[in-house]
Amino acid sequence: PNPTGHAAFAAVLQPPMSVPSATKGGELFVPYRAVGLVSAGLPVAVVQHGGETFVTASLGRTFQIYNCAKLRQVFVGPSLPAGITALGAHDDYTLVACGTAVVVYKRAELVATLEGEHTAPVRHLLAMGSSVVSVDATGLLVAWQLPSGEVAGRLHPGFAASALCHPATYLNKVLLGAPDGRMQLWNLRSSKRVHEFEHGWRAAVTAFEQSPALDVVGVGLADGRLLLHNLKFDTTLLELRHTHGDAVRCLAFRTDGQPWLVSGAASGALHVWHLERRARLSLEPCAHEGGVASCHFLRGRPELLTAGAADNSLRMWSSDLHSGELSALRGRAGHAAPPTLVRFHDDELHVGGGPGGQTHLLSAGGDRTLRRSSIWSAQQDCELSQGRETKRRSMHETSVRERRLPPVLALASSQRRERDWANVVTCHAGSPVAYSWDTTTKALAPHTLAARPAAPITAVAISACGNFAFLGSAIGAIDKYNLQSGKPRAAAAAEERHEGAVRGLAAAADGRTLFSCGGDGTLRLWAPAALKLQSMADVGCACGMLRHKRDSTLVALAADDLSVRVMDAVALRLVRRLEGHTNTLTDVAWGADARWVLSSALDCTLRVVDVPSGALIGWYSFEYAATSITVSPGGEFLCTAHVDSQAICVWASRPLFEEVLIGAVTDTRPTPLQLPTAMGGDGGDESEDEEGDGEEEEEEGEDEPMEEAELGGEEGGGALPSLSENESQLHPRLFTLSRLPASHVNALVNLDAINERNKPVEPPKK
Repeated sequence: PNPTGHAAFAAVLQPPMSVPSATKGGELFVPYRAVGLVSAGLPVAVVQHGGETFVTASLGRTFQIYNCAKLRQVFVGPSLPAGITALGAHDDYTLVACGTAVVVYKRAELVATLEGEHTAPVRHLLAMGSSVVSVDATGLLVAWQLPSGEVAGRLHPGFAASALCHPATYLNKVLLGAPDGRMQLWNLRSSKRVHEFEHGWRAAVTAFEQSPALDVVGVGLADGRLLLHNLKFDTTLLELRHTHGDAVRCLAFRTDGQPWLVSGAASGALHVWHLERRARLSLEPCAHEGGVASCHFLRGRPELLTAGAADNSLRMWSSDLHSGELSALRGRAGHAAPPTLVRFHDDELHVGGGPGGQTHLLSAGGDRTLRRSSIWSAQQDCELSQGRETKRRSMHETSVRERRLPPVLALASSQRRERDWANVVTCHAGSPVAYSWDTTTKALAPHTLAARPAAPITAVAISACGNFAFLGSAIGAIDKYNLQSGKPRAAAAAEERHEGAVRGLAAAADGRTLFSCGGDGTLRLWAPAALKLQSMADVGCACGMLRHKRDSTLVALAADDLSVRVMDAVALRLVRRLEGHTNTLTDVAWGADARWVLSSALDCTLRVVDVPSGALIGWYSFEYAATSITVSPGGEFLCTAHVDSQAICVWASRPLFEEVLIGAVTDTRPTPLQLPTAMGGDGGDESEDEEGDGEEEEEEGEDEPMEEAELGGEEGGGALPSLSENESQLHPRLFTLSRLPASHVNALVNLDAINERNKPVEPPKK
């Protein structure tokens, strides 16, 4: 009774115990989209249409446009053949520098491709009326007419410009800044130098910004100086300086009558200056991690838009009229460092009831944050707050990242008691305490769970009922805690502990068994009530992780000898030993029907094995090694996290959406897979997140079920066929699911109560 209900029966149509001897039908997974990307670190392009302001941000090989009113994503551009190196915007045109070419879009329509002039990558774009100026890495400057794409002029100033701007009212003029501190004014029509300013700044020019006053331009330098320079008289009106020589990255003037200037620094700080007082009003020291790429005041408003150079974020700030203090108004952000752990936030036993519980991901990365992301709606992405812990460390640490909890090693989540108490548990590197989180409040829960005796916690699990959390420590101990009260309930006896660190924990669906594996090479089964050891099996090698599918009796163990060992938890015997990886295993996952085992390793490969036959049915290679993998409970999606990528890559499972003959792999090399790019739009309205910390905004209501979806990427695109369009019986021995939502089924169970509740209390009035 859900839009993807046919997924539960897709595996039944496959051969039960045999696999063809040849690979047919192509890849099992195709790129769908990349989740969690906001900005790749390039300066953003801002344009105003009427009363609305829009910002365009780069996402690597594509771009996306946000409405600044609520930072709502309104458009995602097409995928380009190479990475974007510069952005620009003018009226309805979006200008994208890609390699040596400049691509011009009008909304989603390709207007022109400006190429043939540059021989090096384009580094800067500047929109000037009906023209666009591009500057490449060699210093060649070319002016193009829009939308025809004709060359209006070209020149070479003798250096590779590090900054440029168009002074207001200076017709056909462009101001260029050099890495050695020179500043020149050039005429684009005649390709002649108009003036070279006498002041040698003795530091690289990094930013220009036109001030509200004519002839006056703000100049930012690499040594931390900010200058207000009069171009007409070639005089410096004002000089300010960042502390400790912090390089200036960007500048922004207020346009609502206040004489304020904001400068973004390479350290990530935002400085607010009062030009009439010639003094700094306020300082926001940790506005962005890794530097500020660009800043822009909205026209006629005291709202500041900033983009991070390395933290994958856009933020809006409001400024206090008297003190100049900046306060976070709203923001969009992803992981500032590549995610190292990703899991679907779901209960495997409750797959039905619509796609809402299958679209949310929990991820943790090197930026020490825990984030919740939606596959379909970027407005629902948010960071789980660590405010309680960061405030404790604020007096001792100046870095925002160092104030956070240590990197997450493992996490477990449950939706059973999500609205009652904490439903996520994480363990952190070197920490003897596990932290509980509440996804309803999007913050840390009140209780912390400590190992007994004190030792670093290395593994966590949550019971199927959602009431208890289990902790495994580096000394082999296992503890049981109640999530509601945060109090300990049981502990493994000292003589029954693992001899090495506990590296994996999993709870069975019936609540009668707890599985654990450790560095001592044993698989142990426990009675969860009192944590009494029930049985134990020797795996034969130290284990790095344990994965269990709750609707089966099999467990998958990642061994240190680069193999995956599938064990029968009832018979305590080895079922399959899966080999083939040539480097350390990074993660293991089960397919939706417990027939497939997926494994990733640092050899940049992903292997898919059919457990009943033991045949390798998928062997793929990535550009970057996958550090974590997870499969949705219905089997529709595979999500991966990769080295050197801040995105969570989502892949669609082809066997669930089209006919694919699955066969054993006979190739001698893995099939390369291109990582997906951001694509698709977001639907529905959103509201301000007034109760949060100002970082994210949530969208009210549930996600609308997707009636149509597209598979992204260059490999195997095309629309996903809807199996609900087929009204005929798939097979005489199979059930045919209705297309009604789950609420209809729930209403049938409680139909009598509903009718009683809806009885009229009085006759209708005439």
